[in-house]
Amino acid sequence: MAEFFKDNENLEEEDNDIIILHNEVNDTDEEFYHLATLDVDKRWFIIMKPVEKLEDIADDEVLIYEIVEKDGEDRFEPIEDEALLNKVFKEFEKELEKAVAEEENN
Repeated sequence: MAEFFKDNENLEEEDNDIIILHNEVNDTDEEFYHLATLDVDKRWFIIMKPVEKLEDIADDEVLIYEIVEKDGEDRFEPIEDEALLNKVFKEFEKELEKAVAEEENN
């Protein structure tokens, strides 16, 4: 699975869905590949990977946020619960393994 994260060309060719988040600390906009949106325990989560190398995110790391509706808008909220974060990441790994297996079968 680590190969998935090394192959940014794969992301560019297969997924043009880019999300721009504003980094309030640096006052800059940063681009992220939208890797997946998952339903885990009837809650929605988004998994993203930076388009360009970011200082505080390792090459094999992803960002995971919960999608929460507030005031009629979807917002990305950080996940404070470590157990929930691990559960969502494991679900992402399962989905990633399924996608790799499907690709190998085609």
